[in-house]
Order: sequence, then C-alpha cells, then structure tokens
Amino acid sequence: MKWILLSALLLSACVGGARNEPPVAVYDFGLPAERLTGDGQWSKLALEVRSPSWFDSLNVDYRLAYEDPLKQREYAGSRWAGTPASLLLLRLRQQLGAVSAGGNTAVSCLLRVEMQEFSQVFDSAAKSRGMLQAGVSVIDGKRQVVAARQMTIEKAAATPDARGGVKALAEASDEFGRQLADWLDALAKAGSAKNCLGTT
Repeated sequence: MKWILLSALLLSACVGGARNEPPVAVYDFGLPAERLTGDGQWSKLALEVRSPSWFDSLNVDYRLAYEDPLKQREYAGSRWAGTPASLLLLRLRQQLGAVSAGGNTAVSCLLRVEMQEFSQVFDSAAKSRGMLQAGVSVIDGKRQVVAARQMTIEKAAATPDARGGVKALAEASDEFGRQLADWLDALAKAGSAKNCLGTT
C-alpha cells in the first residue's frame, strides 16, 4: 500500500512539474513581406535555398564570439516554426515573386542560395547581432553558373536573448532579399544572364 501511495505521489509531482514549465516560444519571420519587384519580373527564375545539415532543425542558434566562437549553442525554450532554410525560402518567394525549384517546367534558370551562417552572435554578454551569410548563384538551363556572389547581412539585436536574436535574424533576412533583388536587377540591366533574368 505504501509503495502505491509513493508511486502516486511521484507521478503527481512529475505531472505538476511539467505543468510549471514555461511554454516553448515558436517564432517565424512575421507577416508576409512586401513584394520588391513587378509581377512576372523573375518569371524565368526558380528559387532554391540550401543549408548545412546542422541547420536542418528548429533550433534558435547563437554563438558567444567573445568566449568560444567555435561552439554553436541553442536556446532551450525557443524554436523556429520551420527550418531556417524553409523560412528564408518563403520570405524570398514573397519578396521576389520567384517560384520554388522542383519540377517546374516554366522556368529556365535557377537562383540558388546556400546558407552558411544563420545565428545570433554575441560580441559581449550584452551586445549581439543576427548574422545571415550565404553564397548566391544564378545557374542557367545548362547548369552553368552565369553569376555568383557572397553575401553577409548583420543586424543588431535589441535585446541579448532569443527574442532579440530572432527579430535581428528576421530583419537580416528581409535585408538579404532587398540586396538580392538589387543584384538581380543590376545583372538584368547589364545584360548578364539575360536568358535567366528576362521579363515576361
């Protein structure tokens, strides 16, 4: 009888403890982004976002650059609504109007984004920034790279916590889209990769 009572008390304590745990905060990039281009401007361009395997999770990552910059850490009580690559893909589709890669026969070229860093970087215990770093390339129908560049976007975090880091990374993603649109526009005006960057 004593064992039954003890088991019941332990079970009750476990359940009660679980109820007292704060809920996990789930973040995305907010409301849909404003379109940066005219309708059909990049209609021949499919969009693909790749990321390293360690970014294929919902973790909100951060680094302590002042202490151990080689160690990737994650917030325990916060997570993304989707993987960073999927969130960035959605954001860029909203901004550029490009379609997702994958069997679409209406497109002739590919805009590939290869994420290299997507984390909150702490320069001190009180100062941090959201960093998005990626290689970007335009690939034609013959799988030849016709234009490429490296991009690094940083935005200061208002607060040294997950909420501040998420907001900074969302702002960095929006700025990434704006700079990407400017780059594609410059390529189109220069006549570079005109088979890929022509308009309808």
